[in-house]
Amino acid sequence: MTSPEATPANPPLTAAALRLWQGLAWLALAALGFFLTFSSAGVALSLGILLGLALVRPGVVWRAQPWKEPVMGVGLVLLAFIAGHTLWTSGWQWVTLDRVNHYQELALAPMLLALLQNDRHRRVFLRALIAGALVLSLAHWAAFAVPALGPVLESRRISAGFALAVCAFLALVRARGAARPWPAWLLAAFFSLTVLFAIDGRTGHVVMLALVSCAAWLYSPARLRWAGALAAPAILLALALSSPAVQNRVTETLQRPAPAASLDSTGIRIEMIRLATDLARRYGAGGVGFANYSAAHEEAARARYGGHPDTRAYLDSSWIRSDNPHNEYLMQLVGGGAVSLALLLAWFAAALWQAARARSPLGGMLAGATLALAVGCLFNSLLRDFVEGHFYMALLAWLVAENRYGRPSREGDTDTAGIDRILVIATRQIGDVLLTTPLIHAARQRWPQAHIEVLGFQGTLGMLRGNPEVSGQIETPARLGWRGAAALARRLWRGYDLALVADAGDRAHLLGWIAAPRRSGIVAPGTASAWWKKLLLDHVVLAAGDLGEQHVIVEKQALLSPWLAPGAAAVPQVVAPAAAALPPQAQAALLPGAVIIHSPSMWPYKQWPIAHFESLVRALLARGRQVVLTGSGSPRDQECVAALRNLAPSPQLLDLSGQLDFNQLVTLLRGAALYIGPDTSVSHLAAACGTPVIAIFGPTNPMRWAPWSAAVDTTPGSGTQAQALFARSAAVQQVGNVTLLQGSLPCVPCGRAGCEDHRQSRSDCLVDIAPERVLEQALKILG
Repeated sequence: MTSPEATPANPPLTAAALRLWQGLAWLALAALGFFLTFSSAGVALSLGILLGLALVRPGVVWRAQPWKEPVMGVGLVLLAFIAGHTLWTSGWQWVTLDRVNHYQELALAPMLLALLQNDRHRRVFLRALIAGALVLSLAHWAAFAVPALGPVLESRRISAGFALAVCAFLALVRARGAARPWPAWLLAAFFSLTVLFAIDGRTGHVVMLALVSCAAWLYSPARLRWAGALAAPAILLALALSSPAVQNRVTETLQRPAPAASLDSTGIRIEMIRLATDLARRYGAGGVGFANYSAAHEEAARARYGGHPDTRAYLDSSWIRSDNPHNEYLMQLVGGGAVSLALLLAWFAAALWQAARARSPLGGMLAGATLALAVGCLFNSLLRDFVEGHFYMALLAWLVAENRYGRPSREGDTDTAGIDRILVIATRQIGDVLLTTPLIHAARQRWPQAHIEVLGFQGTLGMLRGNPEVSGQIETPARLGWRGAAALARRLWRGYDLALVADAGDRAHLLGWIAAPRRSGIVAPGTASAWWKKLLLDHVVLAAGDLGEQHVIVEKQALLSPWLAPGAAAVPQVVAPAAAALPPQAQAALLPGAVIIHSPSMWPYKQWPIAHFESLVRALLARGRQVVLTGSGSPRDQECVAALRNLAPSPQLLDLSGQLDFNQLVTLLRGAALYIGPDTSVSHLAAACGTPVIAIFGPTNPMRWAPWSAAVDTTPGSGTQAQALFARSAAVQQVGNVTLLQGSLPCVPCGRAGCEDHRQSRSDCLVDIAPERVLEQALKILG
């Protein structure tokens, strides 16, 4: 199959060439984001590479159809008008092409939108943008200690103030509703303080006031929005007036015009606006032409100042021959006439229209960025000034791409949001792996074409054998060692788009960070390592603890909540391994109505006494039931089964312990009349198979760990309260095909590892459950 854009003149890329193309795009977007706030050369180089990549694969841009986005479409119309008007008024000459090239970002923004379809590319661009803004901020503070930096930074103070003010606003809005907002708050505060106290740039100060008002509007309750929008900039202004940089600009702005020989920047701006106003009166209808502005400006200056002795000296100043009025609105009006100004305003209006319809928080971010440019255009020709214009255009492309390609899942939506490879980390015991299958099932429903792998300890992933929703398994020793850890890290390094860390352990979270740039994980609150795990995660799910009220299955499925639309998730469903044929001897010995007894538990504190199991087996045998004993081949399991296997001859008592794998066990369970077992992985498997189950629980909280019934209605809107299927404590309770028994002691469930709180401990609450109680429930189920 060839790529959609492949033609005889444009052959499809090989797999290696495609990887190279994607890698170069990743690097170029990272460089663009990093240099965007301060380096014209870095931006030009990055955009040149991206343009070359777009020319290599034009189908990427063509299929994206970025011009269908209103703001991109109006921007292209504005560029076309500027180019046509300039050619009409100035003809084909170098200065004409140079003036049109000043507005190249109007064409580059749609190209960037197409190249930002990939979720990885959008993430790297944003992170590089923040990194570049941090470097720029630190450089301005370092200038206080290194005076040599001052002149270099002074030449870029307008673009620096504008960019950092916008970055502060983006960080503040992005923090709203985030699981860990304080890093974004710190960034916003740092950038804001840099603009107010370390940069002597009036544009940045005014833009900052406008954005603070916008942020207050977004954050305030509906009834307080106007009050917040007015009060927030007033508070910021009071703080800003303590800054020497702000005081300097305020004094310069408010002082009376000085003589011509000592005009400051404010005085020059005032005089340039007067000249632009004269030109607007004369050429406002049709425009003088963007390439002709400098000559028209000088002509207007001679007409205004030539006959006045006090201002004639202005004619010797370089600003008289300026090629722009340092006001984008006047630039468009004088350069292209009323039509050009109307298109500029329509372009702003299209951006705000899209912001009003974009999802949160992108709508607020787009509105704020557009407001910043609209305010900044009052003081500078920001579209034709290289850094500011390209900064806004790249940010505009990122915001529109994020809203278009990163939208939440909806019914019938096949957009994968750039997530093609997923790693589920379940580094715990066999039963925990089985309880992770609802998460895997939900991920498969969300991303049907994704490659989903599961990483777990050796010997624990058997519950996934034959699971059609699992693309691959990675088994790792419980004890890796340095060489094993290094080899695993090399194997995993950034090989996935998303890591779902279903275990709160330290190793699991470190592996998630190694494996994928985007991570969602479970964190146990109150632990010493919780803080750094939260820093590594894009989405945090707080574990409820052993005495919590939310089942671990529901907790694990919450890892997907950022990628699921509200109400889209069904009640979780445990997926059992694929069934496999029983050994011929076992199949021949099975009788209808068999009862499966699984006596072993992995840990003694969960073990129902073997003597109780012996009494139960005798009673079932006496009633003519065939009893089948199950368990693994481990020494502990065989020790538990040994006391039961001689209670009756075969086939009335059939010992299959150590003879079946999980796939064969599924076949056995699905054909049984009843399963009885303790708090162990096989009890969870039996419940998932739909077998009637009696689970004997001791200190464990059933609200968190009860077997998940296969008979529960799992359709959306069924009304099932999945987080509270079982009560915390009851002598007998039933949900679907699961009947759960607990002891009657007042401490049940304690959530501890037995009475002595260690894995080898006794549990008096299990001893308290008499065999007669279990037999009574068994006979009810068996009829």
